[in-house]
Amino acid sequence: MKVLAAADFHGDENLIKKAVEEVNRGDYDLFVIPGDFESPENYRKTVEPVNVPVIASTGNWDFNFKPPKNDKFDSLFNYMKIDFQGYKVVVIGSVFPEDYMKDVREWLKGFDSEKIIFVTHYPPKRVGDRAMTGVRAGMDGFRQLILKLKPAAWFCGHIHEDFGHHTLMKTDVFNCSVPESKKAFSVTLGDGGVEDFEEVDLS
Repeated sequence: MKVLAAADFHGDENLIKKAVEEVNRGDYDLFVIPGDFESPENYRKTVEPVNVPVIASTGNWDFNFKPPKNDKFDSLFNYMKIDFQGYKVVVIGSVFPEDYMKDVREWLKGFDSEKIIFVTHYPPKRVGDRAMTGVRAGMDGFRQLILKLKPAAWFCGHIHEDFGHHTLMKTDVFNCSVPESKKAFSVTLGDGGVEDFEEVDLS
């Protein structure tokens, strides 16, 4: 499965246009967007031209609008557990239950870790979460889920200045925040987890 991952568009029309062109080239199976659209209008501009399935989370700039629902694109989530092409995909956006760690562990119990994907707006603690000030702004609960579950891939954003690929245990973590990097990630997953990845220029 080939995934294009990009977060934090914040309504930037040029970055949106380039990402849509990239994902519609014909060889992607999924477009992952870990939050920060800022408005339902920006969300629609980002996903409606896309010709592949989209899985997106809300971000901290998306607190004030409800995930839109329509016939074709009901794919923006605060918190959702999704079965997709043999993968278990956990989506955790700006709003999620207090018992999410227990809920996720129970849902994934006994499932092959190499077929587990997380899409979260916030990064895990100390993995792709270094802010400009040097502060680590990730979530400890997410780090604990990686240590416990060892998912194949973790896609996140939020910290614009820490775009990049990181690893923790056996998990490939992609902070795919686009505003400063002007880049997305193309990630190929197979039976053994992440098989290949590359940065995609959106400038």
